[in-house]
This record gives sequence, C-alpha cells and structure tokens, in this order.
Amino acid sequence: MLNPDGNRSIFDGRYSWDGKKKDRREPIAWFPGAYDLKIIDFSVGKKNVIYLKRYLCLYTNTGAGYSISDNPEKFAKNVCHDFSLKMDNVLWVEQLEREKEIFEIITFEKCGILGEDPIYLIKKRKPRDNEIRFIQKAVTK
Repeated sequence: MLNPDGNRSIFDGRYSWDGKKKDRREPIAWFPGAYDLKIIDFSVGKKNVIYLKRYLCLYTNTGAGYSISDNPEKFAKNVCHDFSLKMDNVLWVEQLEREKEIFEIITFEKCGILGEDPIYLIKKRKPRDNEIRFIQKAVTK
C-alpha cells in the first residue's frame, strides 16, 4: 500500500514472538515479547534515486513481554527473514518512548561469520537530521 508520499508500507502492526524455536531459527528471545513495528520502502517510484538504506524499520516496545533493546540482533535478523529484507538496506530505528519522538538509530556492522550466520557489531546513536525527516514521515502516517 502506498502512503501519500509515494512510499510503500510493507508492515504496520504488532510483531510478536512466543519464545519457542521454529525451524532452524532460534527465537528472538527465549521469552515471549511484542513490539509495534513499521516497515517502509522509500524507493518505490523513485527511479533516479539510489538509497543507502532503502527501508525504514521503526520499532517500539509494547511493554508486553521481553525487551530486545539491549540486544536487537536476533530481532533484526528475524524481521529481515520474515519480510525478505537485507540487513544492510535497512535503517533500524527504535522509538524509545511511545508518546515522544525520542529515537535511537541502531547499526549492524558485519564483523565475522559463525558457520553460515553473520555476526554483527551493534552500535547505537542519535539520528542525523536527514534521518529524523524520514522517521517523522513514518511516525505521522
């Protein structure tokens, strides 16, 4: 579905897990949890624009169950798997407070491989001005 800015909303709802292992993937956490999640594709209809981060993934803790804030890697990997995204093409944003526009950018830098699974170095920072504009568009929709 396209929003008024011409961007495609891939998902806008509650993303939850039950803490159980399915298939070969480990759960996000061994305890149930849920986050409100918005995934937006900014590249739709923009043929002459190349985005470093094509997707925005904005997530907010619902307070229901386990928090992934301290270690979001499994959360990000599962979201990428479930929505066919590449981890490197996503701007990961955590909204720290539900009613306030307080955001944190989460970056995943590939630093090795364990078997077939990449290992990431996780860094958190405040959003830059251009990132704030993208985030605010996503929040107001």
